[in-house]
Amino acid sequence: MGNAALLAVDSAQDVQAPRVCHRPPDESYLHRFNVPPRGTPARPVTTPGPRLHGEPRPQVLLVDDDAPVRSFIRLALEPMATVLEARDGDQALYVLKQHGGHGIDLVLLDYVIPHRSGIGILNAVRRAWPWIPVVIITGFGSEAVAIEALRAGARDYLKKPIGVEQLRQTVAGLTAKRSSVTAPGREIQSPEKYTPRPVHQGIARALQYASEHFTESITLSGIAREAALSKFHFCRLFHREMGVSFRQHLQALRVSRARALLEDPTLSITDIAYAVGFNDLSTFDKVFRKLVGVPPRTYRRSILSS
Repeated sequence: MGNAALLAVDSAQDVQAPRVCHRPPDESYLHRFNVPPRGTPARPVTTPGPRLHGEPRPQVLLVDDDAPVRSFIRLALEPMATVLEARDGDQALYVLKQHGGHGIDLVLLDYVIPHRSGIGILNAVRRAWPWIPVVIITGFGSEAVAIEALRAGARDYLKKPIGVEQLRQTVAGLTAKRSSVTAPGREIQSPEKYTPRPVHQGIARALQYASEHFTESITLSGIAREAALSKFHFCRLFHREMGVSFRQHLQALRVSRARALLEDPTLSITDIAYAVGFNDLSTFDKVFRKLVGVPPRTYRRSILSS
């Protein structure tokens, strides 16, 4: 479905099956969407479709003030997810608070929205519900915007106009129960899913914290405090439970994220290195080469040429 295929909602009271319209989204067209007044809580839009492999459908909160964009994304995700909609930052926080952060598997968040900035909402989600991944949507296509979002903790970003397949792949990847990295180079297991069995409670807290903050500076003292353990006990216990040191685990998290970002040719390798948590390019190159088997630049060439 192209961007020219815009969707209309007949009633603000009952969300009905949308109609495909081929008119451009000018002002005379947009008023037909009958969007509820500001301050009205966003209502869930249940999208019928098959459950994949018998698992519950993931629930996605979509935050965008552009009604045609919301309609486009909602229809694109119908086969795979239930979509909740919010038209501004206040509605987004209302929905999240109503759910207590639970039951929402992903937030798709426009970079520019009324009543708070997209980055402001991202920061709020990271503070209150750090387990919920956030994807920033931007119409600017700016490298600076992408880096700002990633450094603030966004798990990914999508540029407008959004392709249906790219959207679905991003949502599927971030809402899947299990994930693995599949790309040219040496295969490494996704470090966010290392634990097939229960682990020590303190190590579980450390793993959760690392998966949410790996783009930031994490010290051994700090992660040991998260686990409520001494540094010495934490190091021994982590290696016993995980089979690798915490430093190796953290590096694997960062490299796994870097591999995904290298698929975007608009991002420089230096920016990617800093965005995923490395302090200098030489260390990033060394660690990446060790885990993947090739340098970042070679890896990117193999991705873009395949």
